Amino acid sequence: MGLHYIGFILPLLVLLPNLLFIFFAPRYVPSSITAPPVIFTILERAGQITCFTLPILYGHKIAVQPVTSLSWLMLICLIFYYMCWLRYYRSGRAFSMLFKPLGPLPLPMAIFPVLYFSLLALGIDSLLFAAAAAVFAIGHLTVSWNTYKQIR
Repeated sequence: MGLHYIGFILPLLVLLPNLLFIFFAPRYVPSSITAPPVIFTILERAGQITCFTLPILYGHKIAVQPVTSLSWLMLICLIFYYMCWLRYYRSGRAFSMLFKPLGPLPLPMAIFPVLYFSLLALGIDSLLFAAAAAVFAIGHLTVSWNTYKQIR
């Protein structure tokens, strides 16, 4: 463990498109969407907080890892995640695009960040980080699926 700039960069790469989302909110949001059970929102938020902060704490451990197939898979997840954000912005920020499948893959904008952080946990061999990624996965995928079911 220990701080290293790479520990700040890796979560920031996932967070950047979401920061734009604050300034460029979606359009055509249905008013009839109901929230999922609150436990899943809590799990999602807890997972987000831990997945964005643990890389900072594990920064040195991450920095000394060699580039492996897991690193390349993380990059692929990030590229596809950015492609989905680009698709959203090109659509005029239509809310439904946040949940549109990518080919046969449902909810790519929920799946790719979950995979990214799960691969990072595997790469640094951290059970604590894997647990955080699992909590994030349960919350984020359930919350996203709840919305997807209502708008399709």
